[in-house]
Amino acid sequence: MNVNLRQLEAFAAAYRFGSLTRAARELRLTQSAVSLLVKQLEDAWQTRLFDRTTRSLTPTLAAGEAIAAVERILGELKGIENLMRGLDDKSAGRVSFAATAGVASALMPRILKAFRRDYPNIKIQMVDVAADQLISKILAGEVEFSIGTVDDDNPDIALETLIRDRLSAIAPRDGSFERRSSITWDDLAGLDTISVPPGSSIRRLIDAALAAEGKSFTATHETSLLATALAMSAHGFGVSVLPSYLVPLMQFPDLVAVPLEEPVVYRQLSLITRSGRSLSAAAKSFVATAKAVMAG
Repeated sequence: MNVNLRQLEAFAAAYRFGSLTRAARELRLTQSAVSLLVKQLEDAWQTRLFDRTTRSLTPTLAAGEAIAAVERILGELKGIENLMRGLDDKSAGRVSFAATAGVASALMPRILKAFRRDYPNIKIQMVDVAADQLISKILAGEVEFSIGTVDDDNPDIALETLIRDRLSAIAPRDGSFERRSSITWDDLAGLDTISVPPGSSIRRLIDAALAAEGKSFTATHETSLLATALAMSAHGFGVSVLPSYLVPLMQFPDLVAVPLEEPVVYRQLSLITRSGRSLSAAAKSFVATAKAVMAG
């Protein structure tokens, strides 16, 4: 049974208008072409769909049974067509992505605000996750891309650096701390410090870099959530040792980040995508906005 889309459209239009002439006008075909399409469908289904006279076109019982399914099929096909067009329309569509909690808190409010201003018709779904879920969310098809830091050498993903930031000492402005151009790791020895636990991505960077210099770092306080570390610093519990981009001015206006040196430790924030997969037009627009906000 060979049934094509044009035959289904001709049947639905003829049923809806009760006239081959009006159906032909709707489909921009000749009346004979619509009549032929309906006849081909009847032959394929081996059933009469309309009783025809020179003046009327009356649907049969079989047509009444079939029309709901045919219109549902045509509606679903139209929905797919609109979806595919939306993928190439950077002013509409949907963006679904994952971000680590620190990125979601520190960077996303400004990015989302700018994106919503420029693309009000694009729906956004942001999932804030732990760093070890950034890749799995993409591979499972739950999000189109992720933003965060990963150190997995996974052939199924591609990385593009968005920010290459130095680890910094972050503390409240006190009239002198914010005037320092840098601070050494040795200087931290006499201070209360706050950082993430050993084994986390930031601590692996710290421990590897310091070990190469014959040094080590032990935080006074440890917390898995970067926002918690910043909040503790804001309340005077100590100096946070974190990337400086995590200090959003709107949330922590009294904190300042002073770059750490001897050694300098860099951390990369990346756009994470699936290898060989193109982003939708809407996602590309979001990434462009994110880059512009981060650069500003």
